[in-house]
Amino acid sequence: MTASTPPTEKADRWDFGSAASPLTHALRDVLSSFSNLQRHVAHTLGLGLNDVAALEHLIGHDDVGPAELASLLGITTASATVLVDRLEHAGHVERRNHPQDRRRKHLIATEHAKAEVLHVLQPIFAMHSSIDQHYSDDEKAIIESYLRRVSQSYDGHVHSDAHDAPARTDPAV
Repeated sequence: MTASTPPTEKADRWDFGSAASPLTHALRDVLSSFSNLQRHVAHTLGLGLNDVAALEHLIGHDDVGPAELASLLGITTASATVLVDRLEHAGHVERRNHPQDRRRKHLIATEHAKAEVLHVLQPIFAMHSSIDQHYSDDEKAIIESYLRRVSQSYDGHVHSDAHDAPARTDPAV
């Protein structure tokens, strides 16, 4: 392997015992750091976390309406309406008539919003690029495969009934 492994300073904080591999510890650290990064990006943009998450969805998808946005964010349609009103007022989102269904509204991230988000994310992309240089193409392919499998596993877990907790039995009842 040509890559050097950075120190695992954070891994010791998470005590999952033998159930968690070193990769799980490292991934947990990445997710924790990413959570901090999301808060930093939101603060830098002067927005809330849900506002930034909404912009991410709108920048990445062309056909999102208020109800779909609510579903993507896990919030009520009423909350999504307030969020979209706030983003629209700030000049980040436009409501347009849906091209095929005139009863629906279509949410579009403005060029201004895209430019602001890109400006904040550009240094992060540059950091990723500099990290990428430490790995061969074969190593990057393995890392990408691992991360995609983890992502698919998470999605599968979230969207399956297998993760439902068994009914609790309370002896006091």
